[in-house]
Amino acid sequence: MIPKSLKSWLLILVIIVAGLPVLLSSYYIVNTVTEGMMEEKQQKLFGAAKMLDYYLAGTYDDILRKNGVQDADKATQITILNQELRAYTNDVARAYPGIGVGYYCRELEAIITYGPSDIYDNKVGLPISDTHEGRIVMTTGIPRIQEGDLVRGPIMNAMVPVIRNNTIIGYVWANELTENVETQVNAITRHIYWAMAVSLIVGITGIAFLLIHLMRDIKRIKKGLMNIKEDLSYKIVPPSGEIGEIAMAINDMAHDLEEKKILEEQVQRADRLAVIGEMAAGLAHEIRNPLMAIKGFSQLQNEDITLSERQEYNDIIIHEVDRMNHLTEELLGFSRPILDLVTRTNVNEVLKNTLVLAEIRAHGTEVVFKHELTPLLPDVMANEEQLKQVFLNILINAIQAMDKIGTITISSGYEEAAGKVRVSFTDTGPGIEPGNIKKMFDPFFTTKANGTGLGLTVANHLMLSWNGVILVESKVNQGSTFTLIFPAVKG
Repeated sequence: MIPKSLKSWLLILVIIVAGLPVLLSSYYIVNTVTEGMMEEKQQKLFGAAKMLDYYLAGTYDDILRKNGVQDADKATQITILNQELRAYTNDVARAYPGIGVGYYCRELEAIITYGPSDIYDNKVGLPISDTHEGRIVMTTGIPRIQEGDLVRGPIMNAMVPVIRNNTIIGYVWANELTENVETQVNAITRHIYWAMAVSLIVGITGIAFLLIHLMRDIKRIKKGLMNIKEDLSYKIVPPSGEIGEIAMAINDMAHDLEEKKILEEQVQRADRLAVIGEMAAGLAHEIRNPLMAIKGFSQLQNEDITLSERQEYNDIIIHEVDRMNHLTEELLGFSRPILDLVTRTNVNEVLKNTLVLAEIRAHGTEVVFKHELTPLLPDVMANEEQLKQVFLNILINAIQAMDKIGTITISSGYEEAAGKVRVSFTDTGPGIEPGNIKKMFDPFFTTKANGTGLGLTVANHLMLSWNGVILVESKVNQGSTFTLIFPAVKG
């Protein structure tokens, strides 16, 4: 199971970082100690064997001649040699408790002594086996260590050749039971492992204790950040140490953000006042002309005019009143807060419903609609009825711009990498002057004789409320493309 919390990951990391080096160190130390002990054992055994070699001043034949048995049978010669060398063999064995030592005669093919004699005297007179590495020592004249099941049993056996007058006459040995060696090595290894385990436990416990305190401070900061998210004036109580410095830095940053937010709100209020002023000036300009026309034609009602002229003047007055009413409605639609329900909406479905209305508006013209809708688009968050009005507004503008003839291509798509849904409207109209593109979303800006200049302003206002954007591309005499980009709903 994969841990999810930072605390779990840190504990795992601590165990790995602290435990792995200790385990590797333990393994290295144990191997080094084991190798050192084995080398020390070998040196001790070689030392004991060489003491036997130094004690034998001459050769085995010298001892036999001294005792007048150089021509005696093999058993007698072995007995005499054992009597001469046995005491010293036992002395060396007693000097190194737990080891076995002795002499071997190459000519007699027999063990001469084996001490301690009270334990191994029954081995005297026996030959070594054909696979015994003592034969290699007597052949090469090179000291050798052999481990295995030999005459005494499972042992570590150090053998030194006995060389007299450049002739190998036998070898001496000192050995120790492998069980004894392993017991000593295991005892030391066990102590090393225990020491390492205690060190590891103490170390991890100490680190875990520090980690718990660290996570407590981190949790306090995390909780403080959640509170700051809701209220920038909230202050985190700083713990001690470096974590406390981080908390104080966060408090300072939140204070700066609070001041920045206040400043932004003041700027936004100023911007809104500027927009209101601009809209008021535009509204005054737009209403003044209809009012002047109404005033003028109303005054003409008192003149001596014909009935048909009176009817014509009345129609103009009604038209101008309707124009001011329409202007007022669009202005209210722009200025009122957007409180309509926003839900998951499929832009393809809204486009299909809108195109039915657009085709009715284009009836009697030579405007052709082409559809390039990508199926299975993700939903977007919008108000369906308002979105339909945005689409219809752009389509009507395109129909009017093309003067009743041309092609409008409607396409939709999904930009997966950016997580955006795209809707484009491309017409074959006269295009838009570069200087006018930047003004298109300004209130009351219009290039149409009967336009109010609020349609695209309202559309842009709605798109911004849905976290979307409207992009405009246009070339004079080649047409225009309006692209609406929405954040896609995930999940």
